[in-house]
Amino acid sequence: MTDRFTFITASAAAVTCGAVWAAARFVPPDPAWLPGLACAAAALIAPGALLAAHHRLAAAPAQRLARGLRLIREARTRDLPLEITNAGGLEGLSRECAALVETLRETRREVRSFAEAEAAEAGNQKAWLESILQNLNEGVFVCNHQHRIMLYNAAAVSLVGAPEHVGLGRDLGAVLDIGPLGHSLSRLELRLEADPEARHEISAPFVCSTRDGAQVFHGRMALLIAPGGSISGYLVTLVDGSQDHALLAGGDAMRHTLSGELAPRLDEIRRAAERLVSDALTAGEREMLARLAADASREASEITRAVSAGLRELLLGHATMVDVYALDLAKLVARKLPPDAGVRTTLIGTPEWLLADSLALVEALETLVLQIAESRGVEEVFLETVATSGGGVDLEVSWRGDPATEAERAAWCELDCFGAKDHQRLGNVLDRHGSRLEAAPARRPGNAMLRLPLRAPQRRRQTGEAARRPAARAEFYDANLMAAHQGDAELAQRRMRDLHFVVFDCEMTGLQPGQGDEIIQIGAVPVVRNRILSGEATEWLVNPGRPIPPASIQFHGLTDADVRDKPSILEVLPEFRTFCGDAVLVAHNAAFDMRFLTIKEKAAGVRFDNPVLDTMLISLLLDGPKEDHSLDGLSGRYGISITGRHTALGDTIATADLLVKMIERLEAKGFGTFGDVMRETNMAAELRHRGAVFAHGTGAGG
Repeated sequence: MTDRFTFITASAAAVTCGAVWAAARFVPPDPAWLPGLACAAAALIAPGALLAAHHRLAAAPAQRLARGLRLIREARTRDLPLEITNAGGLEGLSRECAALVETLRETRREVRSFAEAEAAEAGNQKAWLESILQNLNEGVFVCNHQHRIMLYNAAAVSLVGAPEHVGLGRDLGAVLDIGPLGHSLSRLELRLEADPEARHEISAPFVCSTRDGAQVFHGRMALLIAPGGSISGYLVTLVDGSQDHALLAGGDAMRHTLSGELAPRLDEIRRAAERLVSDALTAGEREMLARLAADASREASEITRAVSAGLRELLLGHATMVDVYALDLAKLVARKLPPDAGVRTTLIGTPEWLLADSLALVEALETLVLQIAESRGVEEVFLETVATSGGGVDLEVSWRGDPATEAERAAWCELDCFGAKDHQRLGNVLDRHGSRLEAAPARRPGNAMLRLPLRAPQRRRQTGEAARRPAARAEFYDANLMAAHQGDAELAQRRMRDLHFVVFDCEMTGLQPGQGDEIIQIGAVPVVRNRILSGEATEWLVNPGRPIPPASIQFHGLTDADVRDKPSILEVLPEFRTFCGDAVLVAHNAAFDMRFLTIKEKAAGVRFDNPVLDTMLISLLLDGPKEDHSLDGLSGRYGISITGRHTALGDTIATADLLVKMIERLEAKGFGTFGDVMRETNMAAELRHRGAVFAHGTGAGG
């Protein structure tokens, strides 16, 4: 519009100047013509002047006013003022529009205040629910009919041992064998159909395993019933059932040993004994039978001892055995010692976790400490836990004075533990823990020591190497996800705000992947139902296998020392691909980052075939080519504060915030579905490419 007015005004001025020049050049001067010539000139100049005045006083201010109103209308969640500059002849209209915008802002603030109050109340309930869930030892998953995770707690992540697969909107079948869960869900649905009035009492136990079968869980499923009576999903609680199944398997193996190996030996002994009582045997036959009976008895004894040891090993750690912190153990022993005992316990060294029946071990240690104090006359007994090279933990009991003799240790093991209701002997408690009183050289001169070998805690056996991802997941709950429709509609037909995105960003050693530049950091965060799940944000540091150039360090601050002991991109890409799942990938200037990823696909054994959105192209679609579409420019325009600019995670969070705000504007412009946005951004990208080609004179075929 501005170019049109400029063209019309310039054309009118040119025509006027040409007419005046022609009249002066070719018409003989005659004073009588001057008034007519002046009138003609005025008639020619007047339209151009009027058009210029109209453009300056009305058209241009109207355009600016319309642009400002459009931005305010599309930015539904932000209080943008109406900027009035050079209002020209529309000052009155501009003031009224500004007043109307202020009224709109006030109304929006009131609505937002009410919404914030409601959100605060919901937040309090959410925090209460989170507190309950996070403090449960049982793993909790809430899923919809398609087994998509809608809620989970920290214990669930720890149990399944695959944090990269657990997240809102992800498939529970990626971590658990979904067969038993689907079967239980079908059973409960049939029971509900048969008795709708019993909906609050319907639940079912089940047994399932991780997808690879490495762990077994005992679970219980309950249906989640919507207010209208329809089934909106299900809740499952899980506990580790590996020990129970190991116990069953071990018990079955022992049964086989008893029936298949011990029983035949006992039959041989019985038959030999029956024949030995017969009078019709010669001396040689009696000697042979006695030898057979002796051999069978020896083998039976060996089998019995082996089964007994295996049974103790099998039962060890079962039932009442739990992880105990040595500091807590020492405090409990100190609290149980009688006030008049005249002895105290002191924990030294670094406390370790150990596997124990806490109550029984405390009672055994109390008995042992009192015996040491009585026999040696000491006032202080030291407790220390030491991790062993074999993976166990030694509990060391020491004191200043003479060591305990073998006879004393044997006598102490026969004592009943103080406070034990079932009169457990100290030796029995130690035996149940797979331990014994061992004499050991003291670590300090003048001291004596006893060592109690104990088992490593479950936490050490289960966790292994710490995961690279953060353990804490503060944000994990969204009730609105329960209503999400899964699996029926094509992706292109789904609304943008209903999709599962993974926004990511990469930092590199340079800008040329084809010339050896490598990724050194990847940041990623899920966006589900237009909500940034910052608690699930993850980043990976990558060893590029080459020095990081100083020019690159100036941007992201990562040095060779930061990535020296980090995994290679071939190790990180499978983890990142798993994290992305089937989500839509989003990045700013996505083609650049995707080039670095896809160039390593084959070597890493992965494929990034997810749909990809580019926030730079969305910005181009919304605001046209003349605006600044850089991440810094867009952050300033949308009021986004970037924490950690030019770090992968900092830029990722900023881009996610940008995406959420852009979706609001896309909807306001009528681009509500994923297909709409993909089609229009592809067109915008093509037009931008052609414009760049034309501007650089490289020809239309570039």
